[in-house]
Amino acid sequence: MADWSELPKDLLQLISEKLNNHFYILRFRSVCSSWRLSTPKPRNYFPLKLPHFSRRNKLYNHTIFLIKPPATPNQQTLYRPWLVRICRTSTGKFNLFHPLSRHRLNIPSDSRVLDFSQLSVFNIEQIYICGESYQNSSTIEFCHYDRSVATFHREPILEIVTSNRNSEEMLMFRRKGNGLTKIPNVSSFYRGMCIFKGRPCLTDYTGRTVMIGSNLSVHLVAEPVLGFDFHGDIYIMVENESELLLVQKYDKYEPIDVFRLDQKEKRWLKLENLGDMILFLGRGYSFAISASDLDLDNRNSVIYCSNYIRNEIRVFPLDQHRTFLLSDYPDYFKLFWPPPEWITSRCL
Repeated sequence: MADWSELPKDLLQLISEKLNNHFYILRFRSVCSSWRLSTPKPRNYFPLKLPHFSRRNKLYNHTIFLIKPPATPNQQTLYRPWLVRICRTSTGKFNLFHPLSRHRLNIPSDSRVLDFSQLSVFNIEQIYICGESYQNSSTIEFCHYDRSVATFHREPILEIVTSNRNSEEMLMFRRKGNGLTKIPNVSSFYRGMCIFKGRPCLTDYTGRTVMIGSNLSVHLVAEPVLGFDFHGDIYIMVENESELLLVQKYDKYEPIDVFRLDQKEKRWLKLENLGDMILFLGRGYSFAISASDLDLDNRNSVIYCSNYIRNEIRVFPLDQHRTFLLSDYPDYFKLFWPPPEWITSRCL
């Protein structure tokens, strides 16, 4: 049997460069001393203070994780996976949040220490949001914030696209550059943001979507959607790293429209069926997960938070054209809170 601790240093460095998440790098370094010495400890830039253009000038990094249950031989009970949002503080600690709402979570354990090195953890989505937080609040969350999207290339480069609501401008911030720069021909009316093919993509209230180049050039990704209702929230997200989805959510109880990008024709095609996918909409962010990865039979649904104060989560199955409370779907309900028993039993 091969001794993984004796892998060549140059090979370990190549592997570590493929890890695009702070959490994965920490797990990589914890395997053994040779792996730890081959890879420098990752920097924690967040919360990152941006050049002041409004009172909401701190950038926070949250990550959506899917935690899979351990495999058990002759298992009689079907354990469910768990979805959680994690934020690493400036002091190096980790806070747990509900993936779709504003509430911070406390594991029901005396010590409340969870060893993630002993769990199967999958990085679903990185979230970057400008705002303010209140460290003494049980709902440590942004009272007001603008949507932001960040993209990493190689250290120490960090690119961030954010909006200045006061001047209705879209801005690019480069950590090693000259501060905030206005992106020409793009206003803050662009409502949805994501990273697609390594670059920021923005969509406005008509569905018109553009990609921002490294030289701040603006490239058309999709034409506006005919008959698009500009009321409501707009979300743009990446599916399976190769497909782009657009979601328009109207009032909290009204239907939701979902579109897939025809990359060749540069237009949005309305979907009646998501197949195996389930879409999740938070406040200013979104992500997609396959139902099979969640060990679910139910699929073809959009799950979203309709009230961020009361933490009200609702479900919109595309084939039923109406919304339901999360409690109407027990399999979905169990993904969030409380954490499953196999999680709490591992608290140290």
